[in-house]
Parts: sequence; C-alpha cells; structure tokens
Amino acid sequence: FDSRNAIPFSEPINGRHYILLRFHPNIHLACLEAGIEQLLNPSKYKKEWGKLYEQRYQNLLLEAGYLPHEKEKIGPSTPLIKNDRGWLLIYHSVGEIEEDICKEYGLSEKIKRGYSICAALLDLENPEKVLCRTRHPIYIPSAPYELYGDEQYPVDVPAVVFPVGAIVRKDKLILYAGAGDKYIILLSCNLDNLVDYLCKFCQGTVL
Repeated sequence: FDSRNAIPFSEPINGRHYILLRFHPNIHLACLEAGIEQLLNPSKYKKEWGKLYEQRYQNLLLEAGYLPHEKEKIGPSTPLIKNDRGWLLIYHSVGEIEEDICKEYGLSEKIKRGYSICAALLDLENPEKVLCRTRHPIYIPSAPYELYGDEQYPVDVPAVVFPVGAIVRKDKLILYAGAGDKYIILLSCNLDNLVDYLCKFCQGTVL
C-alpha cells in the first residue's frame, strides 16, 4: 500500500510500538502488532501490514479538509518530540493559506496552494488522544526561496516549506525543512513556548 511520511515513535508506550502513517489525505496512528521487528523485516510481516491497512479507518488521528490551509492533505513530518506535557507532532499541510495569515509574514495576498507547517500535541500515555492542534500554521512560505523564487534563488516547486527533521538543544526546538523543493532551511523556536501556545490557545481545535 502507499503510505508516505511514516514516523515511528522513539520508544514503546505501555509496551506498544506506535507509528504515524499518511493514508491520503489524513494522518493515521497505528500500533505495530509485531513490534519494531515489523518495521525492520516488513516482508516477514505482510499479514500484519495488510491488517493494519484494512483497519486504517479505525486508526484515523488527524483529518484534513476542515481548515483552508489543510484542505488538500496533511502528513506527519518529523520525529515526535517527547516533553513533559505530551508528544509534540510537527506535520505539514497543503491548501490555501489565507490573506490574513500571509499578511503576518509581510505578504500582500493569499497563497492559493502552499505547503505550511502545523503542530499538535498527543497524550503521553495514550497517543490516540489528541490534546490540541493548531488552527493556524506555525510557519508558512514567505522568503523568495520558499515562495516563487527569484534570480538568486530559483525554486523547483513554488510555495513549499516541508519539515523533515527535528532536534532539541537545551530549550530550543530546531526544525530542518525543505524549501521550494530545492533548498534546506533551519527554523527554530523555544520548545516550551510552542507547547504553551498549543495548550493555551489550541485546546478546542481537534478535528
């Protein structure tokens, strides 16, 4: 089956190994019946993978289509970040980025179709429970090498920021992201501030 953006959890939770999968256009959370071996030897566990696919609709975690910037699709992007309030999930979304959001980045008009970066927080002991989810992107394409390119920074695909890696150094979350399908950029923020924002302002956004 076709499932891009597969992200396994870094450790078992209550003895269970979880993995995030993208079955277009949504994000699904599945438990690996055979544990980590199912990832390491997929051909040996075709039956388990087949069962996982058959039950995919029961494992829906985050659904696309409700918010303009997530209208087309969403997908998990970076390793999950464990913190004292949950599992921080950084994911990408594709859709229309509204003018009001674009203005915050100094842009004069909406992005008709763009990749943006979003976040959600999952429960530490039960990752099937979504505690909160951003209603607006936490980052959108805004620089020339992220948007439509220019003479100095031509792009392969316009309006793309696509997170692919995440590390934490002291109190800072650092994201590695693709830009314009041509460049790699680094984005950073205070990890606690991002989790605070999710907990304080995004509690009602679980779609």
